[in-house]
Amino acid sequence: MSDTRQEFLTVEQTAAVCGIGRTSAYQLARRAADHGDGDFPAVRFGKQLRIPRRKLEDLIGGPITLPTDPPPPEPTTTTPTTTSNNDHPRTTTPNNTNTTTTHPHQPQLPLTTP
Repeated sequence: MSDTRQEFLTVEQTAAVCGIGRTSAYQLARRAADHGDGDFPAVRFGKQLRIPRRKLEDLIGGPITLPTDPPPPEPTTTTPTTTSNNDHPRTTTPNNTNTTTTHPHQPQLPLTTP
């Protein structure tokens, strides 16, 4: 587990995780924090309602991931890196000496040599 995960979620975050509406989540949180009603795990810090992450994970039966959570560490693998001349694409410039620049709305006429 990472130390930078949020240990307490907002009611809006909890609503999104549980798939319920914001108003319903606030009703459940107020009843739980103020009266101890129901299984919804909410606590009050002053006027703020928060939901302990671990209790919510116990309630829904598994770990949750929030958009603000740090990404999980990527597996480290070592692959040899080699550079060859074929790794870089070639750019060639056309050898046209009779090119003219025209306005995009003007018709382009072929060049003729006298």
